[in-house]
Amino acid sequence: MSTALLESRSAALEKTAWGEKFRFVQPRNVVFWMYLWLCGVGAVKGWQMFAPYSGYFGRSLLVAGVVAVISVLVWGWWFRHIDRFERQPVGLVVTGFVWGATAATFTIALPGNSALGSLYTKLSGQVWAQDWHAGLSAPLVEETAKGVGIIVLLALAPRLVRTVTDGLLLGAFIGLGFQTSEDFLYSLAGATQGFGAHQTDGLLGSIATRTYSDIISHPLFTALFCAGVMYLIGSSAQPRRIGRGLALIVAPIVIHGIWDSMVAISGGSNALVLVIMIGVTIFALTALWIAFVWAHPREAHFVRDVLGPEVESGVLTDDEVTAAGGWRQQRQFVRAASNRTERRHRRLLVRAALDLCADLAAGKGADSADVVESRSEIARLRLQSSS
Repeated sequence: MSTALLESRSAALEKTAWGEKFRFVQPRNVVFWMYLWLCGVGAVKGWQMFAPYSGYFGRSLLVAGVVAVISVLVWGWWFRHIDRFERQPVGLVVTGFVWGATAATFTIALPGNSALGSLYTKLSGQVWAQDWHAGLSAPLVEETAKGVGIIVLLALAPRLVRTVTDGLLLGAFIGLGFQTSEDFLYSLAGATQGFGAHQTDGLLGSIATRTYSDIISHPLFTALFCAGVMYLIGSSAQPRRIGRGLALIVAPIVIHGIWDSMVAISGGSNALVLVIMIGVTIFALTALWIAFVWAHPREAHFVRDVLGPEVESGVLTDDEVTAAGGWRQQRQFVRAASNRTERRHRRLLVRAALDLCADLAAGKGADSADVVESRSEIARLRLQSSS
């Protein structure tokens, strides 16, 4: 293989740290102890909040817990699915989720929201605060509380958190943790309304409302915010882009603020609430799409560097490597097939190319047993196609 291509592979693996492991226990890292303290305080506060309701409202809490677990599994699967190139270590993902579910929610956000709500009431009166408190408090306090999580993860795993894509995906899991705790709080509020006379109706109503609203909620907000933080900080694998960073930090704050203030902005008009909701949804999904479009070229560049020697050796074709670099490129590659069988075959080849990329990362570019097996699988797929 060409020395230049092998050097490019090594440089890409060094910059991205793809394939590296995450070690959570770091006694000499002060951030590790801060993380344990803040998450521990959050867990205790959450327990103190829910424990008094475990008797009479025990069944409702159980149902809410089951729904929360299902929601986490579904959203977690989706976030891992879109983690296209080299998936973040599970330990790092769980660390971010726990931060969002405990420290961000109970240690920072709840006290912060309460303090701002009290301040708004004193300055502008009860009625004004009731209308605007959520929209002018939650976006600032909650996005900051969750956004601190990416700084914590960066301090715990500086070699693993390097690109905007890392910020997007880890931010989504931090937001998912926050969303899970918040959904649990809303479910409890729904079950206890009317002094608990209609627990099931209130609980199901809250779950239905939150399930819909979770589409445009904390995972999306935090993914954008954390991606913006990564642009502001920069790294050896990610050039600093101040403008993009500020745009991605401001966007979720604005979206969150409008989402929480829809009723106040609309003046109580249901039709206007619907219009605002549709507009915010379109804007939020567009912002997320733009964030991925911005992040994609860097990741695709690294994929090409890692798989470049495989093209020279004939394991992969240039078109297959290009298709492995992004969803759009894969779709174009698959659609160019002449029939359904070939389209399926091309999807399998792209998946195998990504598996080879992951195995090369895990082996630091060496011809490990996994790498040899991945190459054999690609050869098998190619032979199957020709037969």
